[in-house]
Amino acid sequence: MNFLQKPITKMLAVGALALLLLIPAAMIQNLIQERELTQESAVSEMTGVWGGEQQLLGPYLDIPFDQPYMVTNSDGTEEVSYARKHLYVLPETLRGKVNVLPESRSLGMYEAVVYKGDVNLMGQFEMPNWKQLGVDQSRIHWDKITINVGISDLRGVEGDARFMWDRKELTLNSGLTTRDVFASGVHASIDIKEAQHLEFAFKTKLRGSRRFSVVPLGKSTVFEMNSPWTEPNFEGNFAYSNYEPSDEGFYARWDVSHLNRNFPQAWIGNSFRPQSDYFGTEFIRSVDTYSKAHRVVKYAILIIVLTFLVFFFSELVKGARVNSLQYVLVGLALVLFYTLLLSFSEHIGFNNAYLVATVMTVGMEFLYARSVLKSTALGVYVAGVLSLLYTFIFVLIQLKDFALLTGSLGLFVILGVVMYISRHVKWDAD
Repeated sequence: MNFLQKPITKMLAVGALALLLLIPAAMIQNLIQERELTQESAVSEMTGVWGGEQQLLGPYLDIPFDQPYMVTNSDGTEEVSYARKHLYVLPETLRGKVNVLPESRSLGMYEAVVYKGDVNLMGQFEMPNWKQLGVDQSRIHWDKITINVGISDLRGVEGDARFMWDRKELTLNSGLTTRDVFASGVHASIDIKEAQHLEFAFKTKLRGSRRFSVVPLGKSTVFEMNSPWTEPNFEGNFAYSNYEPSDEGFYARWDVSHLNRNFPQAWIGNSFRPQSDYFGTEFIRSVDTYSKAHRVVKYAILIIVLTFLVFFFSELVKGARVNSLQYVLVGLALVLFYTLLLSFSEHIGFNNAYLVATVMTVGMEFLYARSVLKSTALGVYVAGVLSLLYTFIFVLIQLKDFALLTGSLGLFVILGVVMYISRHVKWDAD
Protein backbone atom coordinates (compact mmCIF):
# COMPACT_ATOMS: atom_id res chain seq x y z
CA MET A 1 0.00 0.00 0.00
CA ASN A 2 1.26 3.49 -0.88
CA PHE A 3 2.34 5.56 2.15
CA LEU A 4 -0.31 8.18 1.41
CA GLN A 5 -2.97 5.46 1.36
CA LYS A 6 -2.21 4.14 4.83
CA PRO A 7 -5.22 4.61 7.17
CA ILE A 8 -3.28 6.58 9.75
CA THR A 9 -1.77 8.89 7.14
CA LYS A 10 -5.06 9.55 5.41
CA MET A 11 -6.78 10.13 8.73
CA LEU A 12 -4.22 12.82 9.58
CA ALA A 13 -4.72 14.42 6.18
CA VAL A 14 -8.49 14.43 6.61
CA GLY A 15 -8.05 15.95 10.08
CA ALA A 16 -5.89 18.72 8.68
CA LEU A 17 -8.52 19.40 6.03
CA ALA A 18 -11.21 19.62 8.72
CA LEU A 19 -9.15 22.22 10.58
CA LEU A 20 -8.70 24.26 7.39
CA LEU A 21 -12.47 24.36 6.99
CA LEU A 22 -12.64 26.28 10.26
CA ILE A 23 -11.37 29.30 8.32
CA PRO A 24 -14.65 29.77 6.39
CA ALA A 25 -16.51 28.97 9.63
CA ALA A 26 -14.69 31.87 11.30
CA MET A 27 -15.64 34.08 8.36
CA ILE A 28 -19.28 33.18 9.00
CA GLN A 29 -18.82 34.26 12.62
CA ASN A 30 -17.71 37.66 11.31
CA LEU A 31 -20.73 37.74 9.00
CA ILE A 32 -23.05 37.10 11.96
CA GLN A 33 -21.42 39.97 13.89
CA GLU A 34 -21.82 42.25 10.88
CA ARG A 35 -25.53 41.41 10.57
CA GLU A 36 -25.94 41.93 14.31
CA LEU A 37 -24.39 45.40 14.03
CA THR A 38 -26.69 46.15 11.11
CA GLN A 39 -29.66 45.19 13.27
CA GLU A 40 -28.46 47.40 16.14
CA SER A 41 -28.04 50.30 13.73
CA ALA A 42 -31.57 49.82 12.39
CA VAL A 43 -32.99 49.64 15.93
CA SER A 44 -31.10 52.81 16.90
CA GLU A 45 -32.51 54.56 13.86
CA MET A 46 -36.06 53.53 14.79
CA THR A 47 -35.75 54.50 18.45
CA GLY A 48 -33.59 57.60 17.97
CA VAL A 49 -36.41 60.09 17.57
CA TRP A 50 -38.82 58.16 19.78
CA GLY A 51 -36.75 58.00 22.94
CA GLY A 52 -34.03 55.78 24.30
CA GLU A 53 -33.74 53.77 27.50
CA GLN A 54 -35.48 55.66 30.27
CA GLN A 55 -34.26 55.87 33.83
CA LEU A 56 -36.24 57.88 36.36
CA LEU A 57 -34.41 59.40 39.33
CA GLY A 58 -35.99 61.71 41.84
CA PRO A 59 -37.23 63.96 42.98
CA TYR A 60 -34.47 65.44 45.12
CA LEU A 61 -33.73 68.87 46.56
CA ASP A 62 -30.72 70.93 45.49
CA ILE A 63 -29.88 73.39 48.27
CA PRO A 64 -26.97 75.73 47.42
CA PHE A 65 -24.99 77.26 50.29
CA ASP A 66 -21.65 78.91 50.95
CA GLN A 67 -19.09 76.87 52.84
CA PRO A 68 -16.29 78.75 54.64
CA TYR A 69 -12.62 77.91 54.27
CA MET A 70 -9.41 79.63 55.30
CA VAL A 71 -7.18 81.40 52.79
CA THR A 72 -3.55 82.33 53.52
CA ASN A 73 -2.55 85.63 51.95
CA SER A 74 0.86 86.46 50.55
CA ASP A 75 1.75 88.38 53.69
CA GLY A 76 1.04 85.34 55.87
CA THR A 77 -2.29 86.53 57.23
CA GLU A 78 -5.37 84.35 57.05
CA GLU A 79 -8.91 85.25 56.19
CA VAL A 80 -12.18 83.43 55.70
CA SER A 81 -13.47 82.88 52.17
CA TYR A 82 -16.53 81.04 50.92
CA ALA A 83 -17.06 78.38 48.25
CA ARG A 84 -20.40 77.59 46.66
CA LYS A 85 -21.53 74.06 47.53
CA HIS A 86 -24.69 72.06 46.88
CA LEU A 87 -26.52 69.94 49.43
CA TYR A 88 -28.72 67.21 47.96
CA VAL A 89 -31.64 65.99 50.05
CA LEU A 90 -33.73 62.91 49.20
CA PRO A 91 -37.42 62.31 50.05
CA GLU A 92 -38.50 60.52 53.18
CA THR A 93 -41.18 58.58 51.34
CA LEU A 94 -41.54 57.88 47.64
CA ARG A 95 -44.47 56.05 46.09
CA GLY A 96 -44.65 55.53 42.36
CA LYS A 97 -46.60 53.80 39.64
CA VAL A 98 -46.11 53.38 35.91
CA ASN A 99 -48.28 51.78 33.23
CA VAL A 100 -46.02 50.72 30.38
CA LEU A 101 -47.58 50.10 26.95
CA PRO A 102 -45.05 48.50 24.57
CA GLU A 103 -45.44 48.37 20.80
CA SER A 104 -43.31 47.07 17.91
CA ARG A 105 -41.73 49.20 15.20
CA SER A 106 -40.32 47.74 11.97
CA LEU A 107 -37.65 48.92 9.55
CA GLY A 108 -37.32 46.43 6.73
CA MET A 109 -36.87 43.03 8.34
CA TYR A 110 -35.73 44.46 11.66
CA GLU A 111 -37.96 45.07 14.66
CA ALA A 112 -37.63 47.31 17.71
CA VAL A 113 -39.75 47.43 20.85
CA VAL A 114 -40.73 50.91 22.05
CA TYR A 115 -43.14 51.94 24.78
CA LYS A 116 -45.18 54.71 26.34
CA GLY A 117 -45.37 55.03 30.10
CA ASP A 118 -47.72 57.00 32.34
CA VAL A 119 -45.61 57.86 35.39
CA ASN A 120 -46.94 58.99 38.76
CA LEU A 121 -44.74 59.81 41.76
CA MET A 122 -45.71 61.14 45.18
CA GLY A 123 -44.20 61.46 48.63
CA GLN A 124 -42.80 63.93 51.10
CA PHE A 125 -39.58 65.59 52.20
CA GLU A 126 -38.41 66.44 55.68
CA MET A 127 -35.83 69.14 56.28
CA PRO A 128 -32.43 67.75 57.31
CA ASN A 129 -30.44 68.39 60.43
CA TRP A 130 -28.37 71.34 59.15
CA LYS A 131 -25.87 71.24 61.98
CA GLN A 132 -25.23 67.52 61.56
CA LEU A 133 -24.54 68.04 57.87
CA GLY A 134 -22.22 70.97 58.56
CA VAL A 135 -24.41 73.56 56.83
CA ASP A 136 -24.80 77.08 58.25
CA GLN A 137 -28.42 78.09 57.68
CA SER A 138 -27.43 81.73 57.39
CA ARG A 139 -25.31 80.82 54.38
CA ILE A 140 -28.05 78.94 52.50
CA HIS A 141 -29.26 80.59 49.30
CA TRP A 142 -32.95 80.09 50.04
CA ASP A 143 -34.05 81.79 46.81
CA LYS A 144 -32.05 79.34 44.68
CA ILE A 145 -33.32 76.05 46.10
CA THR A 146 -34.73 73.73 43.43
CA ILE A 147 -36.55 70.42 43.13
CA ASN A 148 -35.04 68.13 40.49
CA VAL A 149 -36.26 65.03 38.68
CA GLY A 150 -33.76 63.00 36.66
CA ILE A 151 -34.99 61.68 33.28
CA SER A 152 -32.34 59.97 31.17
CA ASP A 153 -33.76 60.93 27.75
CA LEU A 154 -35.76 64.16 27.63
CA ARG A 155 -36.73 63.50 24.00
CA GLY A 156 -39.19 60.97 25.41
CA VAL A 157 -41.12 63.45 27.57
CA GLU A 158 -44.54 63.67 25.94
CA GLY A 159 -46.55 66.79 26.57
CA ASP A 160 -46.22 68.83 29.76
CA ALA A 161 -45.01 67.22 32.96
CA ARG A 162 -46.83 68.37 36.10
CA PHE A 163 -45.21 68.86 39.48
CA MET A 164 -47.30 69.70 42.57
CA TRP A 165 -45.31 71.05 45.53
CA ASP A 166 -47.13 71.60 48.79
CA ARG A 167 -50.39 71.48 46.78
CA LYS A 168 -49.21 74.18 44.37
CA GLU A 169 -48.27 73.52 40.76
CA LEU A 170 -44.72 74.47 39.81
CA THR A 171 -43.33 75.61 36.49
CA LEU A 172 -40.80 73.02 35.34
CA ASN A 173 -37.69 73.91 33.37
CA SER A 174 -35.54 71.65 31.23
CA GLY A 175 -32.22 70.49 32.63
CA LEU A 176 -30.87 69.89 36.13
CA THR A 177 -29.23 72.59 38.21
CA THR A 178 -26.03 70.53 38.49
CA ARG A 179 -24.70 67.29 37.04
CA ASP A 180 -23.52 65.98 40.41
CA VAL A 181 -26.40 63.53 40.81
CA PHE A 182 -27.67 62.86 37.29
CA ALA A 183 -27.00 64.02 33.75
CA SER A 184 -30.40 65.20 32.50
CA GLY A 185 -33.90 65.97 33.72
CA VAL A 186 -36.16 68.83 34.77
CA HIS A 187 -36.19 71.24 37.72
CA ALA A 188 -38.25 73.97 39.36
CA SER A 189 -37.59 76.66 41.97
CA ILE A 190 -39.26 76.14 45.36
CA ASP A 191 -39.63 77.82 48.74
CA ILE A 192 -38.85 75.67 51.77
CA LYS A 193 -37.65 78.17 54.38
CA GLU A 194 -40.66 77.93 56.67
CA ALA A 195 -41.59 74.30 55.98
CA GLN A 196 -40.73 71.07 57.76
CA HIS A 197 -42.89 68.48 55.96
CA LEU A 198 -43.46 69.09 52.27
CA GLU A 199 -45.51 66.87 49.98
CA PHE A 200 -45.02 66.47 46.25
CA ALA A 201 -46.69 64.80 43.29
CA PHE A 202 -45.19 64.38 39.84
CA LYS A 203 -46.91 63.19 36.66
CA THR A 204 -45.54 62.76 33.17
CA LYS A 205 -45.83 60.64 30.04
CA LEU A 206 -42.60 59.09 28.81
CA ARG A 207 -41.67 57.47 25.52
CA GLY A 208 -38.77 55.07 25.56
CA SER A 209 -37.30 51.87 24.19
CA ARG A 210 -35.72 48.66 25.40
CA ARG A 211 -35.86 49.26 29.18
CA PHE A 212 -37.47 51.34 31.92
CA SER A 213 -35.81 51.69 35.32
CA VAL A 214 -36.16 53.64 38.56
CA VAL A 215 -33.63 54.78 41.17
CA PRO A 216 -35.22 54.41 44.66
CA LEU A 217 -34.36 57.77 46.24
CA GLY A 218 -36.92 57.57 49.03
CA LYS A 219 -35.94 56.55 52.52
CA SER A 220 -38.87 54.23 51.94
CA THR A 221 -39.64 53.55 48.27
CA VAL A 222 -42.64 51.65 46.94
CA PHE A 223 -43.01 51.38 43.19
CA GLU A 224 -45.55 49.50 41.05
CA MET A 225 -45.40 48.59 37.37
CA ASN A 226 -48.21 47.32 35.14
CA SER A 227 -47.78 46.29 31.53
CA PRO A 228 -49.38 44.04 28.89
CA TRP A 229 -45.88 42.80 28.05
CA THR A 230 -45.69 39.05 28.65
CA GLU A 231 -41.90 38.59 28.58
CA PRO A 232 -40.47 40.96 31.22
CA ASN A 233 -36.77 40.71 31.97
CA PHE A 234 -36.24 42.29 35.39
CA GLU A 235 -32.92 44.03 35.97
CA GLY A 236 -31.07 46.02 38.60
CA ASN A 237 -29.94 45.71 42.20
CA PHE A 238 -33.29 45.07 43.87
CA ALA A 239 -35.64 42.13 43.58
CA TYR A 240 -39.35 42.74 43.29
CA SER A 241 -41.42 42.08 46.40
CA ASN A 242 -44.46 41.00 44.39
CA TYR A 243 -44.79 39.69 40.85
CA GLU A 244 -48.04 38.60 39.20
CA PRO A 245 -47.67 37.37 35.59
CA SER A 246 -50.68 36.56 33.43
CA ASP A 247 -51.65 36.01 29.80
CA GLU A 248 -52.53 39.72 29.64
CA GLY A 249 -49.17 40.97 30.95
CA PHE A 250 -47.69 41.43 34.41
CA TYR A 251 -47.82 43.41 37.64
CA ALA A 252 -44.68 43.98 39.72
CA ARG A 253 -43.99 45.85 42.93
CA TRP A 254 -40.73 46.88 44.58
CA ASP A 255 -40.29 47.83 48.26
CA VAL A 256 -36.86 49.35 48.87
CA SER A 257 -35.52 50.72 52.15
CA HIS A 258 -32.69 53.24 52.50
CA LEU A 259 -30.75 50.43 54.21
CA ASN A 260 -30.71 48.54 50.89
CA ARG A 261 -28.97 51.37 49.00
CA ASN A 262 -25.37 52.53 48.76
CA PHE A 263 -26.06 56.24 49.27
CA PRO A 264 -27.43 58.30 52.20
CA GLN A 265 -30.44 60.59 52.50
CA ALA A 266 -28.35 63.75 52.10
CA TRP A 267 -24.84 64.60 50.94
CA ILE A 268 -22.76 67.49 49.66
CA GLY A 269 -21.28 67.68 46.16
CA ASN A 270 -20.67 64.70 43.90
CA SER A 271 -19.81 62.21 46.64
CA PHE A 272 -22.42 59.71 45.39
CA ARG A 273 -23.79 58.63 42.01
CA PRO A 274 -27.08 56.94 42.91
CA GLN A 275 -28.07 55.85 39.36
CA SER A 276 -26.03 52.66 39.75
CA ASP A 277 -28.61 51.43 42.30
CA TYR A 278 -31.82 50.83 40.38
CA PHE A 279 -34.57 48.37 39.48
CA GLY A 280 -36.51 48.01 36.28
CA THR A 281 -37.61 45.91 33.34
CA GLU A 282 -36.16 45.23 29.92
CA PHE A 283 -38.66 45.09 27.07
CA ILE A 284 -37.10 42.89 24.39
CA ARG A 285 -38.03 39.80 22.45
CA SER A 286 -36.70 36.68 24.15
CA VAL A 287 -35.67 35.13 20.81
CA ASP A 288 -32.20 36.33 19.89
CA THR A 289 -31.43 35.00 16.41
CA TYR A 290 -27.85 36.15 16.20
CA SER A 291 -26.72 34.90 19.61
CA LYS A 292 -28.15 31.46 18.80
CA ALA A 293 -26.44 31.49 15.40
CA HIS A 294 -23.14 32.29 17.17
CA ARG A 295 -23.63 29.29 19.44
CA VAL A 296 -24.42 26.97 16.53
CA VAL A 297 -21.28 27.97 14.59
CA LYS A 298 -19.16 27.06 17.62
CA TYR A 299 -20.09 23.41 16.95
CA ALA A 300 -18.85 23.56 13.34
CA ILE A 301 -15.72 21.53 14.09
CA LEU A 302 -17.83 18.77 15.67
CA ILE A 303 -20.10 18.50 12.61
CA ILE A 304 -17.20 18.56 10.13
CA VAL A 305 -15.00 16.05 11.98
CA LEU A 306 -17.77 13.53 12.62
CA THR A 307 -19.07 13.73 9.04
CA PHE A 308 -15.53 13.20 7.74
CA LEU A 309 -15.20 10.23 10.10
CA VAL A 310 -18.34 8.68 8.59
CA PHE A 311 -16.86 8.94 5.11
CA PHE A 312 -13.46 7.77 6.35
CA PHE A 313 -14.79 4.67 8.09
CA SER A 314 -16.92 3.93 5.03
CA GLU A 315 -13.67 3.79 3.08
CA LEU A 316 -12.04 1.47 5.58
CA VAL A 317 -14.99 -0.82 6.30
CA LYS A 318 -16.80 -0.90 2.95
CA GLY A 319 -13.81 -0.38 0.65
CA ALA A 320 -15.16 2.86 -0.87
CA ARG A 321 -12.77 5.49 -2.16
CA VAL A 322 -13.15 9.21 -1.38
CA ASN A 323 -10.54 11.62 -2.72
CA SER A 324 -9.43 14.94 -1.22
CA LEU A 325 -11.58 17.08 -3.50
CA GLN A 326 -14.67 15.15 -2.47
CA TYR A 327 -13.83 15.70 1.20
CA VAL A 328 -13.51 19.43 0.47
CA LEU A 329 -16.91 19.53 -1.23
CA VAL A 330 -18.51 17.65 1.66
CA GLY A 331 -16.96 20.10 4.12
CA LEU A 332 -18.03 23.19 2.16
CA ALA A 333 -21.61 21.90 2.08
CA LEU A 334 -21.47 21.60 5.88
CA VAL A 335 -20.12 25.16 6.21
CA LEU A 336 -22.82 26.47 3.87
CA PHE A 337 -25.37 25.25 6.42
CA TYR A 338 -24.53 28.24 8.63
CA THR A 339 -25.05 30.85 5.93
CA LEU A 340 -28.38 29.22 5.08
CA LEU A 341 -29.33 29.30 8.77
CA LEU A 342 -28.38 32.97 9.14
CA SER A 343 -30.08 34.20 5.97
CA PHE A 344 -33.33 32.26 6.51
CA SER A 345 -33.52 33.13 10.23
CA GLU A 346 -33.74 36.85 9.45
CA HIS A 347 -36.99 36.21 7.58
CA ILE A 348 -38.73 33.16 9.04
CA GLY A 349 -37.33 32.92 12.58
CA PHE A 350 -34.51 30.83 14.01
CA ASN A 351 -36.32 27.52 14.59
CA ASN A 352 -37.90 27.41 11.13
CA ALA A 353 -34.60 28.45 9.55
CA TYR A 354 -32.76 25.70 11.41
CA LEU A 355 -35.20 23.11 10.06
CA VAL A 356 -34.93 24.40 6.48
CA ALA A 357 -31.11 24.57 6.57
CA THR A 358 -30.90 21.08 8.10
CA VAL A 359 -33.19 19.52 5.49
CA MET A 360 -31.30 21.19 2.63
CA THR A 361 -27.85 20.22 3.96
CA VAL A 362 -28.75 16.65 4.92
CA GLY A 363 -30.49 16.15 1.57
CA MET A 364 -27.45 17.37 -0.36
CA GLU A 365 -25.03 15.24 1.68
CA PHE A 366 -27.25 12.17 1.22
CA LEU A 367 -27.30 12.50 -2.56
CA TYR A 368 -23.57 13.16 -2.73
CA ALA A 369 -22.66 10.34 -0.33
CA ARG A 370 -24.83 7.86 -2.26
CA SER A 371 -23.01 8.81 -5.45
CA VAL A 372 -19.47 8.92 -4.06
CA LEU A 373 -19.72 5.84 -1.83
CA LYS A 374 -21.69 3.92 -4.46
CA SER A 375 -24.22 2.80 -1.87
CA THR A 376 -27.70 4.02 -0.97
CA ALA A 377 -27.34 2.41 2.44
CA LEU A 378 -24.18 4.42 3.16
CA GLY A 379 -25.91 7.56 1.90
CA VAL A 380 -28.73 6.92 4.37
CA TYR A 381 -26.14 6.29 7.08
CA VAL A 382 -24.46 9.66 6.42
CA ALA A 383 -27.83 11.45 6.38
CA GLY A 384 -28.88 9.74 9.60
CA VAL A 385 -25.69 10.70 11.43
CA LEU A 386 -25.99 14.32 10.26
CA SER A 387 -29.64 14.45 11.30
CA LEU A 388 -28.77 13.20 14.78
CA LEU A 389 -25.92 15.73 15.08
CA TYR A 390 -28.07 18.69 14.01
CA THR A 391 -30.84 17.57 16.36
CA PHE A 392 -28.36 17.22 19.22
CA ILE A 393 -27.00 20.75 18.63
CA PHE A 394 -30.50 22.23 18.35
CA VAL A 395 -31.42 20.71 21.71
CA LEU A 396 -28.21 22.06 23.24
CA ILE A 397 -28.83 25.67 22.24
CA GLN A 398 -32.37 25.52 23.66
CA LEU A 399 -31.10 24.44 27.05
CA LYS A 400 -29.74 26.84 29.66
CA ASP A 401 -29.00 25.28 33.02
CA PHE A 402 -28.32 21.79 31.62
CA ALA A 403 -26.53 22.72 28.36
CA LEU A 404 -23.04 21.86 29.68
CA LEU A 405 -24.16 18.58 31.24
CA THR A 406 -26.08 17.48 28.14
CA GLY A 407 -23.24 18.49 25.82
CA SER A 408 -20.66 16.62 27.88
CA LEU A 409 -22.76 13.45 27.97
CA GLY A 410 -23.45 13.69 24.25
CA LEU A 411 -19.76 14.06 23.39
CA PHE A 412 -18.95 11.13 25.67
CA VAL A 413 -21.43 8.93 23.81
CA ILE A 414 -20.11 10.08 20.42
CA LEU A 415 -16.52 9.32 21.43
CA GLY A 416 -17.58 5.90 22.65
CA VAL A 417 -19.25 5.12 19.32
CA VAL A 418 -16.14 6.24 17.38
CA MET A 419 -13.93 4.08 19.61
CA TYR A 420 -16.23 1.10 19.09
CA ILE A 421 -16.22 1.43 15.30
CA SER A 422 -12.46 1.96 15.09
CA ARG A 423 -11.47 -0.95 17.33
CA HIS A 424 -10.71 -3.35 14.44
CA VAL A 425 -9.07 -0.89 12.06
CA LYS A 426 -5.45 -1.77 11.24
CA TRP A 427 -4.02 1.76 11.18
CA ASP A 428 -0.55 0.72 10.02
CA ALA A 429 -1.70 -1.80 7.43
CA ASP A 430 0.44 -2.04 4.28
